[in-house]
Amino acid sequence: MKLLTEIEETDLVARATIGEKAAMEKLLSHHYAHMYHLALKVTRDPVRAQDVTQESCVQVMRRIGQFRGEARFSSWLARVVVNTALLRHRRERRLVPTAEVFGSTDAAPDPAPEQLVGDREILRLTDNFLSELREGDRELFTRRFIDGLSLQSISEETGLSLPALKSRFHRARLRLKEACERGNWGIEVMAFG
Repeated sequence: MKLLTEIEETDLVARATIGEKAAMEKLLSHHYAHMYHLALKVTRDPVRAQDVTQESCVQVMRRIGQFRGEARFSSWLARVVVNTALLRHRRERRLVPTAEVFGSTDAAPDPAPEQLVGDREILRLTDNFLSELREGDRELFTRRFIDGLSLQSISEETGLSLPALKSRFHRARLRLKEACERGNWGIEVMAFG
């Protein structure tokens, strides 16, 4: 498939925004493979990636009027895919463990009961803290520190600049550190970026 020029893409977006089906179909078919690969990167599961891609197409058709043209259409589209995947994950409330994420499947010794209680409390406190961050920061933290994506990858997916991402991570990390110290959680917040 021939790459669309920025002018062609802008024209298709304008036509799709006013309801022209052919323009919407061309936009989606042109970007579909990229959407799927991004969904696969986020979900790490081909079936879920297909579902997320389909849901994302529906979201694009419903919300094309919200595209303001401040960034490339592909950046906006990537954000739709990532948000759709994250919302789907939240609905499902489960992670799929993979060897890539967890490494060896050898059983580790069971932690002491008091360690489990302490760890659960720290997770609860951290989860509560993350839920209080401004909208989108929790997802950014998840993408960076749970999914292990690079800042560059997150920047490309979300359309946020690297300096903006670094600033958001830094401010949130400082707030987390203050919350840990204020609440005497008994953990040290590592520097990350």
